[in-house]
Amino acid sequence: MNRFRRISLSIGILLAFACGPGLFDENEFLSYFLPESSNAQPQDKRYFFTPQLYNYDSETEADTVRQADENLNAWAAYAGGNVPATAVAKVLYEGDESAGNRFVSQLSRAHAPALDYLKLALQADKASGGGDIWNPDPADTTQLTQLLDEARTKFSAVDDPFLKERYAYQAVKMADQIGEHDQCLDLYDQLITPITRKTFISEWALCRHAGAAFSLGDTALAIYEFAQVFDRCPSRRPQAEASLRIYGIRFREEALKYAKNDREKAAVYALCAIQPKQDALPLLKELIALAPENPLVELTMAREINRNEYFFLGEQNPIYGYDETTKKDSIAFEDRRKTSVSYADQLRVFALDAAKNEKLNDPAYWYTAAAYLAYLEKDYDAATTTLDKAEQARTSNADLKKQIALQRMLLLAAQTETINSQVENQLIGYLEQFGNAKNFRLNNAFVEVCQQFARRYQQEAAGSKSGGWLSGCSRPNKDAGKEMTIAKSFLLTMLTSSQLNRSEAYVNLNSDQLVIEDSTSAATMQRVVAFSQQPNPTDFDKRLLKLTGFDADYLNTLLGRRLLAEHRYAEAVTAFGKVDSKVWSDEPFASNFNHNPFEVPVNRQEAAGANSYTPVQFAQRMVELQQEAPKRTGDEAAKLYYELGCGAYNLSWFGNSWILVKRSWSSAELVSSLYGQMKSTERAQLEQQLIRNVYYSAQPAKVFFEQAMKAARQPELAAQACFMAARCEQNELTVRLAIEEVKRGYADFDEKEWSALIRKLQREQYGRYFSRLSMDYKQTKFQAEILRECATYADYVAHR
Repeated sequence: MNRFRRISLSIGILLAFACGPGLFDENEFLSYFLPESSNAQPQDKRYFFTPQLYNYDSETEADTVRQADENLNAWAAYAGGNVPATAVAKVLYEGDESAGNRFVSQLSRAHAPALDYLKLALQADKASGGGDIWNPDPADTTQLTQLLDEARTKFSAVDDPFLKERYAYQAVKMADQIGEHDQCLDLYDQLITPITRKTFISEWALCRHAGAAFSLGDTALAIYEFAQVFDRCPSRRPQAEASLRIYGIRFREEALKYAKNDREKAAVYALCAIQPKQDALPLLKELIALAPENPLVELTMAREINRNEYFFLGEQNPIYGYDETTKKDSIAFEDRRKTSVSYADQLRVFALDAAKNEKLNDPAYWYTAAAYLAYLEKDYDAATTTLDKAEQARTSNADLKKQIALQRMLLLAAQTETINSQVENQLIGYLEQFGNAKNFRLNNAFVEVCQQFARRYQQEAAGSKSGGWLSGCSRPNKDAGKEMTIAKSFLLTMLTSSQLNRSEAYVNLNSDQLVIEDSTSAATMQRVVAFSQQPNPTDFDKRLLKLTGFDADYLNTLLGRRLLAEHRYAEAVTAFGKVDSKVWSDEPFASNFNHNPFEVPVNRQEAAGANSYTPVQFAQRMVELQQEAPKRTGDEAAKLYYELGCGAYNLSWFGNSWILVKRSWSSAELVSSLYGQMKSTERAQLEQQLIRNVYYSAQPAKVFFEQAMKAARQPELAAQACFMAARCEQNELTVRLAIEEVKRGYADFDEKEWSALIRKLQREQYGRYFSRLSMDYKQTKFQAEILRECATYADYVAHR
């Protein structure tokens, strides 16, 4: 036994689970409304709301290729067609000048001056710098200045409109890059404006012009011009929008004075409406008045719902406070929650009006949005009737149909007071539809509904409308129907776990299957096993069990574990006996049940010998020992009790057979279970549960070792049992120290004070068996051996 060392916990500790833990992403947020239910274009999915800067997951490789193709295709057409895109790409993006390239050879024959332009463009691109924020590659302003002069000269020298527009663009771009913003504006006016047949290249130049205007302080002009690029030029749409987002630019009325028509005004409203951290409803209203067909109309509405629903569903800001700015955002969460109710009312009224607007294409979308806002406000009757209108309106949008079904599921959970067969038939259909979805919002809704029905089943089993899902699970109940509701509650709770909800999508509300298993009572598992074996299961019962994927081996293994956790060995034999023997040779048992479960080495650093027992055989041996020990006397009884004690000890957190009790083990779990933002009353309850938890205290083992001490006639055998009882007592001290550590906090910890506390607690509360070992058995060889092998005991003797 080593000296006590502090049970340190840090954020970076990796929990050593026998099976992997659930997923977590602190930047995700709680949401049930699919932005995909809007008519958003694929390239605009990046503007779906997220607490992060962008919805990067929606950016696909196809989008990037499509944006690049606009220029590539223009060059291919210019060369005369029939040129492989790969050949064009190698020249444009890799600088290939070889004569064997078909694109190069065609340009040489028909458009030789274009090769000079491509050479200049490649040089300009290299001189522009690059890299990333960690390894930036600064621009070569000297070379850019030289290339700018060359571009202006070539612009004047060529007559080819295709090349002329590109030389003009290069000049405008490089002036902006070297910080000559006034020159950038002048060059645009001199070179781009006179072009009569402009292509997307002129839009690229306009994007640079807008950036220069912003740098010179003309934000209104910049907003207007970025909006036009965003509206008209797909290949610069992301860059134009990002230019507003990364600088936090918001709508300005002055930008509208530059607009020449309603479309240009609408473009300003559309671009500004999708900017973060603002209420966009006023902008959305203006956008619909000017351009109801704009593809960002529905997307903007989805953004407003997603921006505000978290304040109805969540309990804290979804973004972690990395610095003072984001910390202020977190502090403002409650203020925002208060204002969200009135804003949601405004959105709801607006959505209902929009549903009747004949200029908008899909009334089903607007009714669905209004119904969801009613759901958030817990106006379930209005949510239901409005959703009925959405279904009657019909839609061809598959994602919108999915959203309507999702809201039906949420309403079913919210409105159900008493569960009957009709409700169960509806519920199981929704669970089968939305389980294991790839979309995290679908998963969030699935988990929420499972949790609500799990609580409802538990309440019905307990005969009340209050209490947690485990509160009634350990009480015997004569009503078979109520027994089944406990099983259903457990299975639905399991469906909320990241392991059973096997989607790759993040689930904001998910739990961990291992945690659920390891905190479940044996009584609950007995009911679950009975549920799985009932002779006449309902259709719901069969489909629910199938949805979990649990088979008899899994359920009986878990039942056996829970029985061993309560040290009910005979019943564990029965449960384990129903498990296929192949399970014991597979993981996680193969790696975690490989040491003799009836051996506890004196030195914690040493491992017990090889294991020859299966879990069934272990439980059988414990039963045999319990039956045989009371029949014996003296040292024979002592040896049997000692073996019992070792078996019970190894079922604890400190033992080598914890896998027979739990699915997971972590060196940090004692303190990690106490950390977190919980109320002091809740922590006090958790502390008491931890103290009473035999998995950590090994109290049943201590009882067996005490019986061994009483029965023993040989002092050496009694001393050995006394030491093991002392080890159990020191385990209790370890639990106490974990609690003390959390109370005292991790920072600025006084090691001397900590060591003094350990000695004080050992002397006054947790040294009973150490004292007895040092006094009653000080003449034994075993006591002398322990003084050498156990630093904790040696320290106790030295400071008593």
